[in-house]
Amino acid sequence: MRGYQKLTIVTAALGLVIPFIGLFLYFFINSVIGVPVLGLFLGGALLVAIAIIAINIGAIVTAFKVKNTKIVGIALIACGILLFLVIQFFAVPSLVLYVIAGVLAFRDKNLTNVKTTYSCETCGQTFDSIQDLKEHCSIAHYK
Repeated sequence: MRGYQKLTIVTAALGLVIPFIGLFLYFFINSVIGVPVLGLFLGGALLVAIAIIAINIGAIVTAFKVKNTKIVGIALIACGILLFLVIQFFAVPSLVLYVIAGVLAFRDKNLTNVKTTYSCETCGQTFDSIQDLKEHCSIAHYK
């Protein structure tokens, strides 16, 4: 697991705790009252909590499913900015952590584009996969 992925997990986990507790309390109190009266007073807060959950889950999915680290870096910085726009100054720690994770991802070397070759120690011939090298050695050098 890379550094930006670890930082994304920590940031998203911390950012998901309060909205989930808030949603739980909202639905629990509404079930006790029986009438969804809280929706009149806390409807905006409910939408903000759902937006926070969606942004944090999106950050986790982006960090682990997208292979291009440049896109991941930009997306994580965008998640931090979106959180800041949704909940303003309460999101400053998340903004800072997501920007750091985005910069780490943006600077990370994408190892999926590296071409690996394997060469035979006996004759020096190169192969694209280790399986081809094993087959070559077993056929050409060990008769």
